[in-house]
Amino acid sequence: MHFLASLGAGGMVVTFFMYFLFWVPHPGRPIPVYADWFSHIQTVSTGKQAMMLLGLAGILFFAWLHFKWLFLNFTQYRIFKANGGVKKIIGTNAHTQLMAMPLTYAMSLNICFILSAIFIPGLWNVVEWLFPISIFVFTIIGVWASRIYLDFFSLVLQSGSFDHTANNSLSQMLPSFAFSMVGVGLAAPAAMSQNTVVIGISYLLSIFFTTGALFLGLIKLIIGMNDMIKQGVSRSSLPTLWVVIPILTTAGIAAMRLSHGLHSLELGHGAPDYILLAIIFSIQIVFFLLGWSVMKRMKYFKALLNHEEDTPVTLALICPGVAFVVMGHFVLNKVIAAVGILTKFDYTYMAISFVLIVLQFITGWLLIRLARKQLRYT
Repeated sequence: MHFLASLGAGGMVVTFFMYFLFWVPHPGRPIPVYADWFSHIQTVSTGKQAMMLLGLAGILFFAWLHFKWLFLNFTQYRIFKANGGVKKIIGTNAHTQLMAMPLTYAMSLNICFILSAIFIPGLWNVVEWLFPISIFVFTIIGVWASRIYLDFFSLVLQSGSFDHTANNSLSQMLPSFAFSMVGVGLAAPAAMSQNTVVIGISYLLSIFFTTGALFLGLIKLIIGMNDMIKQGVSRSSLPTLWVVIPILTTAGIAAMRLSHGLHSLELGHGAPDYILLAIIFSIQIVFFLLGWSVMKRMKYFKALLNHEEDTPVTLALICPGVAFVVMGHFVLNKVIAAVGILTKFDYTYMAISFVLIVLQFITGWLLIRLARKQLRYT
């Protein structure tokens, strides 16, 4: 949890960046860069110059603290892990606190972007080259965060190790904060890029992580509030009652960025369909990953193929497979191809279609296999 010190310092950098975002004119650009504030500071009053200098100093100072504490925490975490500390919390309520690491690293990437924009002259001339890199790195952090959370989720559902008596706080909402931080970072190219493919990919990935953050957050909020009402809030965890505030801030900024990106895609009347399908498919993927992680850990698929699961409930696997294939075709054609991320019937489009067809045939094969076993007496 000490990673949150580094996270907080990164957040302070963002607060000082607000001076420039809203007080410095930056025509033709979504954010101010070096050239904007450098020319503006020479034309304003002494008071405004002082505020801008304060903003620059604040950005540099808290960025230094952010990376200083990040390195310190990383070093201490390696020692903690080597001494078996991580193994002790795996599968417990504290497992989710590992999400503080991807959360902080996602903030680090945001800080790097702010520092580059404010202090590197001419950066905006090559920014379109940086957006794909940003998307890639944020996605890697998102995958890392997902693996941590799926490990936690599958372990506690397998072993029933989650302790509700120790959940009288909102500390379990930390994963939602991490996913929303990834989501807001992924939304930046959607708002700033001029490349349709970059905007489209940024949009879809951001919707996925932001939707997942809000969806899981709502579940954890209900569970946490229920446990707090039953047992009273944990005094040591009182600060977690405010964790909803940063989650909503990051999600709100992501929504604004995605709104800008939607205008750039020029979908017209198809925009509501685009948003709706992307959100629905994101929730479906979240549920798929949660279910898959638990079933895999409990070796359910192996038992299913070995005819060790002989109950009618196994037939419930068919409907999700069908629904996923159908929604996949809608998203591929009404979202991905519609915004120009892919061209209909090109190699990538056909490759994704092939994956959906494979899943379709696997679902059909599984249906026949299960039906022959379940209905053998009819």
